Amino acid sequence: MSSPQFETGLTLAGRYLVPFVLLSLLLWRNLVSKTVQEPYLDEVFHVGQAQAYWANNWSHWDPKITTPPGLYVWSYVLCGSVLLLRGSPTDVGVDELRATNLAASGLVLPWRLQTLLDLLRKEQNTRQSGAWVSHTVLNICLFPPLFFFSGLYYTDVLALLVVVEAYIWDIKRSDANGAKKTIGSALLGHTSLQSLAFVVLGLVALVFRQTNIFWVSVFMGGLQVVRTIRQNSKSLSYTNYFAMVSQSFQGELYDPLVAEASFVDYFKTGLSLGCAALGQLPLVIASIIPHLLILAAFGGFVLWNGSVVLGHKEFHSAAIHVPQMLYIWPYFIFFSWPLVIIGIANVTVPSGLLPKFFDYRLNNTHRLPRFLTALGVIPLMLAAIHFNTIVHPFTLADNRHYVFYVFRILTGYHPAVKYAAAPVYFLCAWAVFTAIGIYSPPGPKGPSIPPAMLDAAATQDEQAKPAQKKELASKKQQKQQKKQSLKKKTTSSAEPPSTQVITPEVIARIQAHMNKRQQQVERQQIRVSFVLIWLVATALSLITAPLVEPRYFIIPWVMWRLHLPRLPTPEVFREQQQREESGLFKAHFATALPQVMETVWFLVINAVTGYVFLYNGFEWPQEPGKIQRFMW
Repeated sequence: MSSPQFETGLTLAGRYLVPFVLLSLLLWRNLVSKTVQEPYLDEVFHVGQAQAYWANNWSHWDPKITTPPGLYVWSYVLCGSVLLLRGSPTDVGVDELRATNLAASGLVLPWRLQTLLDLLRKEQNTRQSGAWVSHTVLNICLFPPLFFFSGLYYTDVLALLVVVEAYIWDIKRSDANGAKKTIGSALLGHTSLQSLAFVVLGLVALVFRQTNIFWVSVFMGGLQVVRTIRQNSKSLSYTNYFAMVSQSFQGELYDPLVAEASFVDYFKTGLSLGCAALGQLPLVIASIIPHLLILAAFGGFVLWNGSVVLGHKEFHSAAIHVPQMLYIWPYFIFFSWPLVIIGIANVTVPSGLLPKFFDYRLNNTHRLPRFLTALGVIPLMLAAIHFNTIVHPFTLADNRHYVFYVFRILTGYHPAVKYAAAPVYFLCAWAVFTAIGIYSPPGPKGPSIPPAMLDAAATQDEQAKPAQKKELASKKQQKQQKKQSLKKKTTSSAEPPSTQVITPEVIARIQAHMNKRQQQVERQQIRVSFVLIWLVATALSLITAPLVEPRYFIIPWVMWRLHLPRLPTPEVFREQQQREESGLFKAHFATALPQVMETVWFLVINAVTGYVFLYNGFEWPQEPGKIQRFMW
């Protein structure tokens, strides 16, 4: 389903279209600056603080600002560099500061997302996969909450950018260090430039937003733990809990593919990971020293500050807010339904009823969740809703945010509405998990090298003399020349296959090619361990926040979107592609259709929310003459 496909005019056009579509970021910023010339909402605090730094008043701090000063330092460095080159700006206003945010979202972020995807996929960016990567980057940059705040002076774009950059260097250091079989070699690997760069970037990420600690330390550290265990363990297929625990302590790991996992497998994988980590505890700790250093630095900051947030502590104190992990699933489905719905249709609708351009002929293993799973999960959701629903004072006091209207529906019309939403949360969560695993490519299929052939090749190589090898090469060359000559003369004649000697060198090349292909496939296969670690990082970053904000879900969505496997070609177009030349275009278009639908959907949302923000303002009775605007 993910076999390499050659570059075509269609894929080239799609790749070159990306920078032109990204110009919509510039258009959005210009419209905002033209229509909203004064700082709006939280921009009032951010712009004032940035101007204080520009005046070199580094001791000034607005007590209403909750996040660290990374955004203002970025603007100071960028505007200072432009001042040295052009002699302007000598003063920075809201327009110049918004431009610094645009530089991050329109130039740096797409470039670093492209680099990160290349590292995650381990594929050369020269085939259709390159166009897919570019299109994925484009859609992430067009993600409506991210796109919206790229035109304003908010911290969200830079907070995401530093996490992406830290992730890039964490993967580089992991690839450079390789498998660490001993504690000493693992410790030695941390002295590399990549490890140092990762630690620095991890600390920089905390300067932009405190919750980044859960991504640079917990998420990336968790993935490093899994890599370390997998590099030093064998795959475990036991289903009995006692046998699984015993074998996990002895160097085996139970970690199935998401495409093959049931609900119970998530508990088994978590248990197996915990046991395997305890069994290799010194090696595991040595492998995540950079992540522990960042975590220790964050702990020191909290002790020094007395709180996670810097200002407005009375309104932003940490609290347990479990329903945040319920709200995120409809959020994902609302924005990403073009990518999710086709796969869900393939596993819930009979193949004969599906349109041909939606039929992937997938292994129909992901049917609707089992009744027992729903019976176990939905009551927990209902309990979280009943005992832990938190409505922050800001949520129902500010009708400029879309969340205000969502919570008015959930809590304002009837008390039963918020409970009736529990099955919706459950089905949306199932759809998000299904989308991760349903498109994962299978392992490469092909003939394995029989042991008898390996033994025969080794014996043959030992017995062969140099003269015989030379004669064999000469005969092989003559046969190849004869075959090429006959092929030029006629296409009707066929040459009988020649017998070739399989030498250990040939076997080694074949094995190396198969191993490389296997590694590429494994890079695209999502295992249960990744989902568990992503869930833990997401939960930690959300349930500690009483306030529900669409901006808080940006990084969890981006990480999910980055790891979403490439969609396959529908079966009917795959068959046409092999039969006729015109089928190639149809196959590529059908393959790209879900991403195209996602692009169109994002553009529609951005156009509607942008228009409402710019041209559909209103006034509060208590503040006459001041325009209020709807926003995320």
